[in-house]
Amino acid sequence: MVSKGVKEIMWRRIDVIGLETCALGPSDDGYKMAGAALFADTEKPLRLEYEVHCNDTWECTKAMVKKWRGINATTLCLERTIDGQWSADGQTIRNVDGLVDIDLGFTPATNTNAIKRLGLNVGDQQEFTAVWLDERTWAFKPLRQRYERLSNNKYRYVSVESGYEAQLEVDDFGLVRTYPDLWQAVI
Repeated sequence: MVSKGVKEIMWRRIDVIGLETCALGPSDDGYKMAGAALFADTEKPLRLEYEVHCNDTWECTKAMVKKWRGINATTLCLERTIDGQWSADGQTIRNVDGLVDIDLGFTPATNTNAIKRLGLNVGDQQEFTAVWLDERTWAFKPLRQRYERLSNNKYRYVSVESGYEAQLEVDDFGLVRTYPDLWQAVI
């Protein structure tokens, strides 16, 4: 049975073979997002499970990511203290103090958290830095990004340093439905 207020979605990867499922709903301290992705990565299966917790204003407070390759699993636990410092598995992350967004690059789910937190009106844009999981190094780093609301259901996302840009389509809640060349909602 689905809890009241829980949103569920499934995406198909476009760039490689893969699927992801995600559920997002209220929690005791705000919102919780939980999902699992399975996709082809360099010709081998990769499974990622994640949880992201946000307070009632959609500021991220903690996250867990578990990566499975074969029978081996690696887990990262990220947490923000009340004074705004982030740590991963107990080790302080440099250059991310005071940041309130988490970007898990392997999923469009965390774009929803930023969209909800920003609450942009059509025509508005905002630039900020997120705590980003660099999948290549399996480490969290700062990543400057910008969102611009183009219409009720469209946003332009820009990764400022790299110049990467995508036009995201969202549903009425703010869940990403289409992330060009990467993900497409199927449910």
